[in-house]
Amino acid sequence: MMSHVPPTTSTKMPVLHVLGYLGLVPFVLLTLFTFFPMIPGWDALQLFQRYSAIILGFMAGVLWPVWSQRLSVWPLALFAVSLPVLSFLAGLLPTSATLLVELLLFVLLRVGERWFEIDDQYHPAYLQLRKQLTTVVVACHAALILKLTLLA
Repeated sequence: MMSHVPPTTSTKMPVLHVLGYLGLVPFVLLTLFTFFPMIPGWDALQLFQRYSAIILGFMAGVLWPVWSQRLSVWPLALFAVSLPVLSFLAGLLPTSATLLVELLLFVLLRVGERWFEIDDQYHPAYLQLRKQLTTVVVACHAALILKLTLLA
């Protein structure tokens, strides 16, 4: 009979890193495809915006288990719910404004994790990963904003 051994933090971290970097691939590829279109009729910029909104919603949703364990849940709950709503509403703006709002929301998410002391609950390796991934995501948004601004 096989016994089930729960995964340790050290075995979970490589999986989280792999998944984190895999989630980053569409940001990087869609940014590159926006600069260097390769597939006719394919709007990489629109796909980038959609993917950005989805991932922001996912990352905000990850906060739910944290805030549900607190006595005062309203501030963090409101924060977590407002990010994807604001990202969705930003989609009504012109493209460069949408990208700017999404960039700011990803930064706000990281600031909020620190402000609400969620960073303290993260494993140090995961916290480092979150910082790296956010930096690349923000850089992709900034590159696309610059591209749109220079072409305007």
